[in-house]
Amino acid sequence: MAKSSPSDHNQRTPIGERAPHYGIKELLSGVTRKNAAGQVLAGVALLAIAIPEQLATSQLAGVPAFAAMIAFIAATLVFVVFGSNPIMSVGADSTIAPLFAVALLRIALPNTSQYYGLVAATSVITGLMLVGVGLFRLGWLADFMSVPIVTGFLAGIGVIIAVHQLPHVLGVASSGDSVLQRLESLSHHLGHVSGWSLALALATLAIMVTGEMINPRLPWALAAVALGAIVAAGLSLSQHGVELLGSVSVGLPQWRLTWFSAHDWSVVLTTSLTMVVVIMSQSAATARSSADEIGVADDLSRDFLGVGLANVATGLLGTIPVDASPARTTVASLAGGRTKLVAVVAGLGALVLSPLAGEARTVPLASLAGVLLFIAGRLVKIGRLRSVWQTSRVEFTFAIVAWVGVVFLGVEVGLAIAVALAILAQLWHAARPRMVEMGRRRGTTSWEPYDAKEVERVDHVLALLFDEDLFFANAGVFRRELHDVMRKYPKTRHVVLDAVAISDIDFTALATLSQIATDLDNDHVSLSFARASATVRGALARAKDQALRDIRCFDSVDSAVTHALKLR
Repeated sequence: MAKSSPSDHNQRTPIGERAPHYGIKELLSGVTRKNAAGQVLAGVALLAIAIPEQLATSQLAGVPAFAAMIAFIAATLVFVVFGSNPIMSVGADSTIAPLFAVALLRIALPNTSQYYGLVAATSVITGLMLVGVGLFRLGWLADFMSVPIVTGFLAGIGVIIAVHQLPHVLGVASSGDSVLQRLESLSHHLGHVSGWSLALALATLAIMVTGEMINPRLPWALAAVALGAIVAAGLSLSQHGVELLGSVSVGLPQWRLTWFSAHDWSVVLTTSLTMVVVIMSQSAATARSSADEIGVADDLSRDFLGVGLANVATGLLGTIPVDASPARTTVASLAGGRTKLVAVVAGLGALVLSPLAGEARTVPLASLAGVLLFIAGRLVKIGRLRSVWQTSRVEFTFAIVAWVGVVFLGVEVGLAIAVALAILAQLWHAARPRMVEMGRRRGTTSWEPYDAKEVERVDHVLALLFDEDLFFANAGVFRRELHDVMRKYPKTRHVVLDAVAISDIDFTALATLSQIATDLDNDHVSLSFARASATVRGALARAKDQALRDIRCFDSVDSAVTHALKLR
């Protein structure tokens, strides 16, 4: 069980005092002589899965292969200092790579300084936004991305990744911005499929799928990619139409802001906003699940600060945006990772090995495509979608809307539609709450919904539970339903409202409640509240209308009913 979150304390702390104390002591927190070796091995396991994944993600992002490695190194070392979660892995990620690649390639040609500069600028802007989220404790915004919407969104990203990798899998050319355009383009080249490319991609995918079933902690991706490189070099597959990664330039990318126009910046800003929503959602889910797994407190706002600073760092280094990776974090956890030493080992290990990146030139793009197909498959969670279907058909619809919208309308539009539908659904539910009749369980002072044999009504008393906040959107519903219930029980002389679910009352609701109290008083019916919050009690006490100030509040439904019966 994870410890309680420090969020409540942080919300009361001035921004200038929120920065945690950093240092070697915190980086080595939890490391002992007994577990140090295990933490180092977990870091090696994380590094082994990160190397091929970063190379594959660079292809997805449309940047040089070494750019993703720089992003992983910088993001890992920055987050380990400024982030809270001890094992969350931050780096280039296949979830967000299609987001900025698809958006920015609409305004810039691939493999150009303009495109690389736009990518780096997007990383900086995204990072600054996330830093703001962290400093101002806005982590709650991630809750607007419900699990079904995230599930559908990630499934859509999985489809996009798979479609983008099909040309490398099949060894053919493809063009087009949208999924449909790319599929149509592929259909014209099916007669030129490279058998070797297809075999390498499927072999890589088979190794990773089988390996995960055997032992997910082992670096199957690295083994599969290395095997593909050996086969490609040994059989000279580049002469048989198999495209290789090619020369890997080791060093910092070069980019310039002078390329950017006002329109470019508007696209960067829009893309960054979308990235922030997705990064917050995925980082929050990863941080919470991993914190629960290892039994530590989660501090989402500090994690967002860490991810934000990591993005700023990677952008200033001229490389791509980064995100928390659920897959790499899971590997770190399964390998026994429990401390920040895991990330330190992985980040420094990648830095030490970076001069050897040039040796990756013989890696077939088909093998990297196989890695990405595996990742894409992991993003489509059929089991979770089935659970959503069994739990809520409405939320399942939201998931499908997000999935289909992302695939066919684009990431930004699909995500916006799904989130808008979820917010509208929440407002719809809040605007149509239930008015529940309550009765007293025989022989007790307990009041419960009047739907069981052991629960009985009390003559002349109408006890009701309103199961939502009372505000402008449902105030009219509240009044109508109360009048409908009153017509069912014309002999009612006392109305007791169980207000336990009402945390606040706005101006419109107070005005409606005032009219209700006046109407009831004219009919010689008393009105009292039970279990009202301090906020509700204060709103009634401060009201200008005497009818509202006269409403009595009691600690329990039974005490309110007992008092009402004494008035007879």
